Amino acid sequence: MGSGPRGALGLWLLLLAPLGSPAAGCPAPCRCAGTRVDCGRRGLTRASLPAAFPPDTTELVLTGNNLTALPPGLLDALPALRAAHLGANPWRCDCRLVPLRAWLAGRPERALYRGLRCAAPPALRGRLLPYLAEEELRAACAPGALCRGALAAQLALLGLGLLHALLLALLLRRLRRLRARALRRLSLAAPLVADPAGDGES
Repeated sequence: MGSGPRGALGLWLLLLAPLGSPAAGCPAPCRCAGTRVDCGRRGLTRASLPAAFPPDTTELVLTGNNLTALPPGLLDALPALRAAHLGANPWRCDCRLVPLRAWLAGRPERALYRGLRCAAPPALRGRLLPYLAEEELRAACAPGALCRGALAAQLALLGLGLLHALLLALLLRRLRRLRARALRRLSLAAPLVADPAGDGES
């Protein structure tokens, strides 16, 4: 009899959980209706865009914002997503859009994304994002913090290599000096050892 009320309470909580989850999972300043998340025309930038959306989102509206790129993996984290409205944003077509281009390439319905155009850089302005090659996006990236970090790491490795070579040269020089001293001592000690033998013969 004791397990009956507990089981009924657990079932009641399970029934209420789906009703409460969409409201709790709806990120500000967006509006959610069922599995549709509307973040359109809210002046969102890449920095102010919500970090995550409800995992059961099937339709995401990001139209009419100030988005130049999306955080990597943002759309990939929504397995149920069927449509993302991305138009009317000033997309900057460089290496930061490679994940979005890859996501678009995997969409069976291309018509929804045919209007996505690059606003920058000047060399790609007006081009359609879904039809850009990944190499074009990567080539449009100016050297940034990642490149500077890689360069700094390479310079540090080069410095360590030079230091290692210098220490090795000093060690070899020291070993040669020790060997020369040892040979000098042996050459000085050799006559002392040979003289007593010569005296005994005479």
